[in-house]
Amino acid sequence: MDFMTFFKQIKSGSLNQLTLITGDESYLIDHLTKYISEHFLSETYLDFNLTSIDHLVEIDEILSIGMTLPFFDERRVIVFQNSGLLKNLKDDQEDKFIKLIGDMPNHLYLVFSEKDLDKRKRSYKALSKSADVVIVDRLNRQELVKWITKRFKTYQKDVDLHVVNYFIEMINYLDADNNKNLYDLDNTIRMMCGTQGKITEKTVNQYVDIPIEHNIFKLMDAISTRKMSEAITILNHFIENGEPEIKIFFMISQQFRNIFKIKLLLDGGHSSATAASKLDIHPFVAKKAGNFATQFSNKQLSEIIIILEEVDQSMKSSGIPPQLLIEKALFQIAAVGK
Repeated sequence: MDFMTFFKQIKSGSLNQLTLITGDESYLIDHLTKYISEHFLSETYLDFNLTSIDHLVEIDEILSIGMTLPFFDERRVIVFQNSGLLKNLKDDQEDKFIKLIGDMPNHLYLVFSEKDLDKRKRSYKALSKSADVVIVDRLNRQELVKWITKRFKTYQKDVDLHVVNYFIEMINYLDADNNKNLYDLDNTIRMMCGTQGKITEKTVNQYVDIPIEHNIFKLMDAISTRKMSEAITILNHFIENGEPEIKIFFMISQQFRNIFKIKLLLDGGHSSATAASKLDIHPFVAKKAGNFATQFSNKQLSEIIIILEEVDQSMKSSGIPPQLLIEKALFQIAAVGK
């Protein structure tokens, strides 16, 4: 089952004696295990009846803890936190483990919070047959919007939806290759909420280390509106912050190629979302490219692509400093169509 289904279940007071929680979002997994300990055990005697294990242990040790009656409570809970128990047990230990979970005393509840699993092991197969198996994946966009909005309210700050969406794009959580988790987002939100006044896009820019992949849109804004002084300032900012000139040029070239492709698709009657799917690019990138496409004709974009190809060749063969070549290209692009 998924996170929300399981959370509603335990919130209603129903907890299986065996629970396996696994997945990629550690923040939510930790939230579940904390909720279980806080709501299924008496706070007064929590230290006596809750045991957390974060390493591989002998099954006899688990038996010793588990068979002990709870102290002034109805349950005894053992939480296994990335212990390796469901991957590294030897054959004799597996036998004992399977026997344990097959004959549990009524007071004992075992919660396995394990990311590293071996589904081929007998221990895993036996557990998964009897346990509630909860898969906690990273949040999708809709879920993330709700979560971020709630976190701002928790820190007593209201935030506009467009700022939440901007924060999502800049923090890059939804990128499958990004390793940011909700702990990272919560820490950034908490810091932003420590500032005076309303949370704005400017606040986000102050607290989020925005990669060039997103900041490149500021440069493209300046180029497409022919604000060359601003474009050169942004270019210099990239270079001063250690971004390689070749990477910057590649990003500019890639953006113009996306703009041209998006323009052709939009002119052909496709929506921005459909165009994004066809080109296998992020919808946010496609939307930005579509906005930039209105600033150029097909003829102008063809000329710009030729300029960029010539600069690419010069970078590889001329020996001219890359920054000068990029600056020259920007002025050539600004002059296209004049």
